Amino acid sequence: MLVVLHLDLGREWRGGQRQVFYLLEQQRKKKDLIPILASPANSPLLTKVTSIYPEIKIIPLSSSFEFSLRSAFKLVSFLKFYTDNSIIIHTHEAKAAGLGALLKIFRPKLKLIHTRRVSYSVQKKWAKKKYRLADRVVGVSQDICNKFLEIGLPKEKIACIPSAIKIENYNPRTKQSWNNPVRLGIIGAFTPQKGHEFLLKSLALADFDFELWIVGAGKLANFLKKLTFDLHLASKVVFKGFVESCNILPELDILLVPSRDGEGSSGTIKEGWAAGVPVIASNLKANLELVRDRKDGLIFERNNPHSLLKAIEELLHDKRLYKHLVQNGLQQVNNFTPHKMEQSYWGVYKQVIKL
Repeated sequence: MLVVLHLDLGREWRGGQRQVFYLLEQQRKKKDLIPILASPANSPLLTKVTSIYPEIKIIPLSSSFEFSLRSAFKLVSFLKFYTDNSIIIHTHEAKAAGLGALLKIFRPKLKLIHTRRVSYSVQKKWAKKKYRLADRVVGVSQDICNKFLEIGLPKEKIACIPSAIKIENYNPRTKQSWNNPVRLGIIGAFTPQKGHEFLLKSLALADFDFELWIVGAGKLANFLKKLTFDLHLASKVVFKGFVESCNILPELDILLVPSRDGEGSSGTIKEGWAAGVPVIASNLKANLELVRDRKDGLIFERNNPHSLLKAIEELLHDKRLYKHLVQNGLQQVNNFTPHKMEQSYWGVYKQVIKL
């Protein structure tokens, strides 16, 4: 029986934590695998797992710090009951990767897998070391996998497994007409890489009528609200706060994904597909791995306001293109189910155990 200890030190509920939950949800069904979650006590991920699947074993940690001695000792105490070939440590974000690497240093024969979800270059010495210590590294996009190659990891040590989406949570949009004015939406944490500032400044130049729904939360909230006021967009922009995307998407006409950098395998794009809402995304490499321009979405030139506005206007005036993008998106999203993601990880686990 294989035991997989999933390690996530995040104290928020974002895309990465959602992916860990999907993986645990699938793995609990397997007869030859026991999933365990180690995460900070009272973290949203830990709380959600215990409330929905109390049969999944958890290890509450006292800290989200990657160098926490208390967390390390607690995990070391847990690991002493397992042989090196009966357990895999699977980390899911940067701090967890650090803690997992420390465990690997303490117990070199331990099997360790890191999943990385952001496409920034790996530059710091410790960051490079912790990925090199792993038996396998997984990038959720090919762009991320290329970053692993840049720091000298061998190709055979790298796997690309895109993030998943629970399609059944989304009801495809059935409305045949536009909202009046047309309703645009952006969904995501208020962080610089998501492109909220760029989007607002771009829409300030628009000569068509619109309403923009901004869904999410984060440290940039006050800045974005002030920017909206300064750009004289207060009457056109609605800050919806944190709302599950499945409850928002059916109300949108167009979903905008103006990512600037760092994107992994955009869950927002897949959510738009599942909800039958056409997607307009920036030409970030990770986005281009998902969106086929003019087939299941439109691509605009990153940081180019006029390119974005041109794409929006084209959709507004071409209903045939709009329907074409929606239909293809509904088909494309079937490639990203939690079951397919779990099967891919199972393949990686088997490779690691045979090392």
